[in-house]
Amino acid sequence: EWALAAGYYDQAHQVREFRALTGLTPGAYVREQAEVGFVQSQQGAGA
Repeated sequence: EWALAAGYYDQAHQVREFRALTGLTPGAYVREQAEVGFVQSQQGAGA
């Protein structure tokens, strides 16, 4: 459903293109980003 909404014919096409651009599947990318954690200062952007 989300692949169609993004203009792809099917999810497999989107996954192949994502992997070609990032070297990772979307799921692997999300897991990798979750390991990074929150990187913004606790004081906020205006401090």
